[in-house]
Amino acid sequence: MSNPPTMTALRRIWTKVKQQPAIGRFSYYMFMFAASVPIVISFNTFVLELAWIQGPSMYPFLNTEKDQTTREDVVANFKYNAQYNLQRGMVVTFWNPWRPESMTVKRIVGLPGDIIKTRNPYPVRTVMVPPGHIWVEGDGGERDSLDSNNYGPIATALIIGKVTHLLWPLHRAGRVRWWEYADNIRRQG
Repeated sequence: MSNPPTMTALRRIWTKVKQQPAIGRFSYYMFMFAASVPIVISFNTFVLELAWIQGPSMYPFLNTEKDQTTREDVVANFKYNAQYNLQRGMVVTFWNPWRPESMTVKRIVGLPGDIIKTRNPYPVRTVMVPPGHIWVEGDGGERDSLDSNNYGPIATALIIGKVTHLLWPLHRAGRVRWWEYADNIRRQG
């Protein structure tokens, strides 16, 4: 069985290209770059991405230098199975219910079935978190944070990822120890 004429022509061209050191090397690097792009995009979409944290809503846990600099904290946002094994105290990223195009970072305060004592401006004093939802709040308090006290419990389907590591600023870099903050969460009503 012989090769089709186009395959034979391509082989001849590729052989000539490989014989030219500069062109062959350039072609090799371009091929490797083009082959790696889908892998990087898939990794970023489904496994892990970097997230830049802006604003005071997670102060003092994140953006501890919010009043001294305009620098933003950079965190690792672990996306793989992010909607499972959620626990009180975890810091999660999710699609904002009011602005679906923007990502928001908050701490989980309540899980399905928990009774939460709400803050202003939520219309009732206590709320039971429905199945398939969580209650999230910023560490910055009611004045600095738009959270579940504004838009109510959020569906777990909106969760994008779990914040696992703080990468920038370097002097604070390391694993996010959310479990150390779980005891400091406002107690349920």
